[in-house]
Amino acid sequence: MSKWVPAWRYVPIDYGQEIGVFENITQKCVFTNNLDGEKLRVRLNNLCGDAPMVIQHGAVALRNRVTGRLSPRMTLTLGGREELAVAADSTVYSDEISCPVSHEEDIILYLYFAGRCALRSVCTTSTWQSWQSVQYAGDFTRTEALGFTVRSRLVPALAAEPYPNQFAAGVCEVSVLADDGVKLIGLFGDSITHMSYFSDPLTAMLHARFPGKCAVINAGISGNRIQKSHPVLPDFPGGGRQFGPAGRDRFRRDLYDGAAPDCVFILEGVNDCSHSIVFQEPDIPEAGDIFGALQDVIRQGQDRGSAVYVSTVPPFGAFGEPWREQAEALRCAYNELIRRECAADGRIDLDAVLRDPDDPHRMQEGMNLGDGVHPNWAGGVKMARAVMEKFFAAL
Repeated sequence: MSKWVPAWRYVPIDYGQEIGVFENITQKCVFTNNLDGEKLRVRLNNLCGDAPMVIQHGAVALRNRVTGRLSPRMTLTLGGREELAVAADSTVYSDEISCPVSHEEDIILYLYFAGRCALRSVCTTSTWQSWQSVQYAGDFTRTEALGFTVRSRLVPALAAEPYPNQFAAGVCEVSVLADDGVKLIGLFGDSITHMSYFSDPLTAMLHARFPGKCAVINAGISGNRIQKSHPVLPDFPGGGRQFGPAGRDRFRRDLYDGAAPDCVFILEGVNDCSHSIVFQEPDIPEAGDIFGALQDVIRQGQDRGSAVYVSTVPPFGAFGEPWREQAEALRCAYNELIRRECAADGRIDLDAVLRDPDDPHRMQEGMNLGDGVHPNWAGGVKMARAVMEKFFAAL
């Protein structure tokens, strides 16, 4: 028996505005694959677009990580046509491509945007391990290019973000028709998941320990809250829409559309503890409100047959802003509820893993990006090792 399993999937972020334009641009993406299969397909993305997205043509190739062998490029089609037209505010799977796929082969996707294409939704990451993207001026779906186009010129809105990132336009998933026994692992959360300093090391560890046996999808959205939708911020680009709907409302959409994860790991709540205070919303949640939303999400996953694992929220306090003390008290109370009362299939205390032993309200030195909130590569590796041994020592 076989089933479609995402070798790669990220959540397309709704920026609530035009963030850039492609015209006469080839985008090349490389996705790390850990699946063996007989076919593959690509999910094209035009979510939030207010007009059809037309990709003149596309191609897929496979590159063996061990031997370096590169397969011939295979033409991507949609409804039998080489022109890939995606309706406004929608996603669609390409036609299936019949070809043997090995877990040692990464998947390379080329998309050529000939005419003007306004972008309102893209997938992003802050790291470069599990996938990479680059954009070129010109049509290079059939030949390789020299040089690249500076991303800031194509998508200036992303260049203004405080942390480095790369993006993929027009695509949100690549799937392989794989063995029915393959396990799919879903990661759900906010920026700590989305930025991928944690998810990329965990993905690499899982691939190394279980070659050909598992895949990981990332359903993080930076700034996301589990209880509430994004704050309404009139002076913020896009009004704050890029922070996404409440986790409890998007959980099924972002993890169970197309394939159901066998297990889900949830790390979310830091923004629930801080955003209402920082942005002066009239209703500031209590720890029980946030915890209730977490319990709701856990039940949603369990009702769909997934094992659901959760974590406490790592430290983000001790920086002196007027809102930090109140937000930190909320985080600590929320974490205690997770430790004592959570209905998940498993729990891990990443607060204890990352906090400074001399100051439990602060993350360990050298484990964050300098803001005290977001783990860096060292912090992400430490988190990934703890999660790996706690939940994924065996599949």
